[in-house]
Amino acid sequence: MVFASDSFLFLFLPVFLIVYALTPGMARNVAILAFSWLFYAWWRADFLPLIVSIAIWSWATGLWISRTEGRARGWALFVGIVWPLASLIWFKYANMLVHSTEVLTASVWGWPDVLLPIGLSFFVFGAISYSTDVFRGTVKAEPSFVNYATYQSMFGHLVAGPVVRYEWVAQRLKERTFHRAEFMFGVERFMLGFAQKVLIADTLAPMVDAGYAIAHPTTADVLLSVTGYTLQLYFDFSGYSAMAIGLGLMVGLKFPENFDNPYLSTSLAEFWRRWHISLSSWLRDYLYIPLGGNRGSTGRVSTNLLITMGLGGLWHGASWTFLVWGLWHGFGLMVGRVWKNLGLPGTGALAGHVLTLAFVMVGWALFRAQSWAEAGVIFSGLAGANGIPLSPAMGAAIRPVEIATVVLGIGLVYLPKLMRIDPSAPNPGHWLRAWTALPLFLFAVLVLQGRMVVPFLYFQF
Repeated sequence: MVFASDSFLFLFLPVFLIVYALTPGMARNVAILAFSWLFYAWWRADFLPLIVSIAIWSWATGLWISRTEGRARGWALFVGIVWPLASLIWFKYANMLVHSTEVLTASVWGWPDVLLPIGLSFFVFGAISYSTDVFRGTVKAEPSFVNYATYQSMFGHLVAGPVVRYEWVAQRLKERTFHRAEFMFGVERFMLGFAQKVLIADTLAPMVDAGYAIAHPTTADVLLSVTGYTLQLYFDFSGYSAMAIGLGLMVGLKFPENFDNPYLSTSLAEFWRRWHISLSSWLRDYLYIPLGGNRGSTGRVSTNLLITMGLGGLWHGASWTFLVWGLWHGFGLMVGRVWKNLGLPGTGALAGHVLTLAFVMVGWALFRAQSWAEAGVIFSGLAGANGIPLSPAMGAAIRPVEIATVVLGIGLVYLPKLMRIDPSAPNPGHWLRAWTALPLFLFAVLVLQGRMVVPFLYFQF
């Protein structure tokens, strides 16, 4: 089920909110859990046992970790993460490994492709962070399975994040009260995220698809397609994150902000502090720092960056193109760090912003490609192999509304006050959102009626 669908807006969400409101006290966690499992089963009921088994495993091993000491504690942690991690490796990477082996050995295995359960990557990362935090002693093991499973399975973040850590919601899972202002702010966040998804991301999707389908794109074709995808991906995922945060607030759970105007960054390091914040901080705390982080020689730190970003790339998708995309960013971060350590002159804010955005967009061109062949077509077109001006094929594919949406998207990127969320310190952007959220939402619902439901881009990860 997709948030931006009639079945969610007019059936699932209203029924859930009514049941939740009528449920007394902390039994509301049971309501959240039941509806979350129903939400997941709505897509594929046969994968629900997998999600439930990971929750049971992580909860039980978390209690085990908390009750052991010394070497046994380390083994308990290993056991705690082995099932979630094995599930991720099997369902996400088995096809890639088998098909790669077939290519290398020039053989055909007749391998039946394994279907990837939606949201498994986010679910597993949550389980791993919980087990690790219990091992480190930064959180206490949750004695209630219902509370833990509610944290893991809450439908707001279940299928596409943010990557929520247990410590962020632990207290409110145990005790929370209804606050009307918080609920209404959650409604506002949901409506605005919905509008971002439907009015911007989904409007740009046909233009991007058309651009990537052109056999011999020109430089202008590629630039327009990649610009469209850069905006589509941002407003699709930040829109989903806003909707997830809003749904959490409606039931008294606070999820972290996941985006902070990343396209305004003036360095690649800053970009990763602003883009998909819950994932980048997860990679930092549970992979980069354990590898050694910034400690050690320049070569060691550079290796840590490449490993972290390479694995971060593979997390995004079971394809070697995603690995190279991750290494591309790892290389960029490595160069930026070495440059800074050598005391070389900076680029200045404007030049740094332009260079960072160009670097990110080149990466998005590869990120969107479905294969090496498609990536080759895109980059050869970008280099001018098929000419510079817009091709007739691209000119025939795009519509005025898509060009207008590109302009609107760029405008919203460079008007951060309209996008920044700060409930504790209202600003002009806050009041503008408050007045425009409802009509924007209603307009988006109307637009949705004339379209096919478009899944969120991060469902595939």
